[in-house]
Amino acid sequence: MTTKHGTKRKVYDYTHRVQTLDSINYLKLHATFCLILLLDVALLCFMTSQTSIYIREAHDFFNKDSLPSYLANIGVSFMQHFFHNPLFNDYGMRLPFICLHILNCILMYSISLHILHKSSDSIVCVLLFMAIPGVSAQALVLSCMGILTLLCLLIVYFQVRYKRIAYELFIIAVFLDSGAAILCLALFFYALLKRKAYTMVFGMICFGVNMYQFAPIHGVPNSYFFDTLGLMSLVFTPVLFVYCVAATYSYTFKKSPLLLHLIPFVGFLFIMLFSTRQKIEIESFLPPLCVGIPFFMQKILFDLRSRLPQFRMRYKIRIYGLILFLLFGNIALFGNKLTYYISNVQHNFAYSFYEAKDIAKELYRRNITHVNVPNSDLALRLNFYGINTDIKDNPPKYTLTANNKGSIIITYGNTKVAQYALIPYKTTHKK
Repeated sequence: MTTKHGTKRKVYDYTHRVQTLDSINYLKLHATFCLILLLDVALLCFMTSQTSIYIREAHDFFNKDSLPSYLANIGVSFMQHFFHNPLFNDYGMRLPFICLHILNCILMYSISLHILHKSSDSIVCVLLFMAIPGVSAQALVLSCMGILTLLCLLIVYFQVRYKRIAYELFIIAVFLDSGAAILCLALFFYALLKRKAYTMVFGMICFGVNMYQFAPIHGVPNSYFFDTLGLMSLVFTPVLFVYCVAATYSYTFKKSPLLLHLIPFVGFLFIMLFSTRQKIEIESFLPPLCVGIPFFMQKILFDLRSRLPQFRMRYKIRIYGLILFLLFGNIALFGNKLTYYISNVQHNFAYSFYEAKDIAKELYRRNITHVNVPNSDLALRLNFYGINTDIKDNPPKYTLTANNKGSIIITYGNTKVAQYALIPYKTTHKK
């Protein structure tokens, strides 16, 4: 700029400064998110090292009749290629689902950046998502939960970010799991509110195909309403569950709803009504509910910030209660083995995820890689860790049986949880 005296004056570009500051803030925000995600993955890897393959997981892994089992087999093959140690198969089996968890966290972070008023709130939203016990469990268990959660979040992301409905993702979800029925019904009600006839027809066709494919309605009618209600409170924690229901009602009936609002609303309604007839498979119907975490968080923060400081105490108590329940749930999940140090109870609620790897380690220490195991479930789990339990073509030297006088003792903390004996095979199978 030139002054009236002809001299030039340097003009400072404040717009550029603001943009630079915003870029720096966003860089710090992304760095914080990456650090939190890294810590979460490290915690999941630690949990993987502490657990064994579950009985149901072993059956799914060897049957290879579903997409999760196919992914698990690829992960195990990948891990064996680098380490050549069957005891690392756990990491290979859970690697695809941990990767899915990472993608889900990234999508949740991206969605929250577009939904929440403050960018910093997206970090709190992701932390809440990671802290939900059910979300952590789906990153560690061989199931469709992680894949279905990914599809749900992608559907929401496409609508929030690009203002379009990803019909192709609905088609994929229909053939994946029975939980996709919630997505189809949510799409139907969304199209009904928006008066989109073709989308309504598409949603009902997808719902019908999913019902026909998986046939979730079975057995004698029996009410599991209160059981399901308790399970939902356990998965989400009681405080968050109440907020979920309140936020779902508020955003569905008081505002112009998006699929982000309708999916959890239809999910809660479908699960509660369905539970009056039969037992609900929570692993199938949990993923659609997790989609609503951004506006659940929006509801929590709005209740706190919209009040004057002197009237915020009861809302702070609710938040403290939520944090306390989440901490308790994660301690119960990740620190489960600590219960063996303070209790003499042999079997806790996560016992079925233990024991097999420890038995395999003990057998390898004794240079035993081929053994007869009468317990078919345990035999299948030991096969996963490279212990050959086939006796048809090559009879083993020993039979592994549960015995209170056996030499293989599995202890956690101060508690003996299992004891096995190695008996010569010929004495147990006389011709």
